[in-house]
Amino acid sequence: MFRITVCEDDPAQRSYEEMLIRRWAEDRKYKIVLDTCSAAEQLLFECEDRPPSDLFILDIQMGKMNGMELAARLRGLGSDAAIVFLTGIPDYAIEGYAVGAIRYLLKPIREEDFLALLDAQYESRTESAESWFILEQGGTARRVKLADIISVEARGHYVCMKTTAGEEEWKDSFSSLQDKLESRGFFLLKRGLLVNLAQVERISRTECVLGNGTFLPVARSKYRELNEAFISFYQTALPSPRFQ
Repeated sequence: MFRITVCEDDPAQRSYEEMLIRRWAEDRKYKIVLDTCSAAEQLLFECEDRPPSDLFILDIQMGKMNGMELAARLRGLGSDAAIVFLTGIPDYAIEGYAVGAIRYLLKPIREEDFLALLDAQYESRTESAESWFILEQGGTARRVKLADIISVEARGHYVCMKTTAGEEEWKDSFSSLQDKLESRGFFLLKRGLLVNLAQVERISRTECVLGNGTFLPVARSKYRELNEAFISFYQTALPSPRFQ
């Protein structure tokens, strides 16, 4: 599901953008969720209880907090969504690089430019969606790159996910994570322990060695299946530039 959030304090402009977005999605038969806000403060308050957005369309010139300040707050909260600024003043471009804005559209916006931007962002986001895992913890959700996940381990009623950035532990069902990850390049080494095959360097009958030097145990009954999965994973993976 592609989620778009619009923050615009001009009611007429906000309605126009909403109309264009809904018509764009309907014409292309895309499934989207559209959230609209009239102020930066409203957006920040409401986004705490919503899944992360894929695209923010922000007016720059708003009330107490402008769109540039809002974008900085969103980045500070960990959002990696695409950000597009709408403005009547073209003097913000350099400042926008600091918050990773991808585009500026000058008002009044041209419909064809706006729709082309939506097309580009939808294609970019959906193409990369398979590279991410949605991590849900305590009513919040965020994205984690699959390639950055090293292993997932059951610890009683908790699960521990080791990533290249560190370790996270939260209360969850290991079996539910197993169902989500086994079809995406992860292998069950033994009861309660999943490994990302992309992180495995070599395997033996009793353990596998990861790229970071970590050794993980392999159940005796799992060796043959692991060996086949390891070979299959790298046979079907895209060519790697590591030896070029």
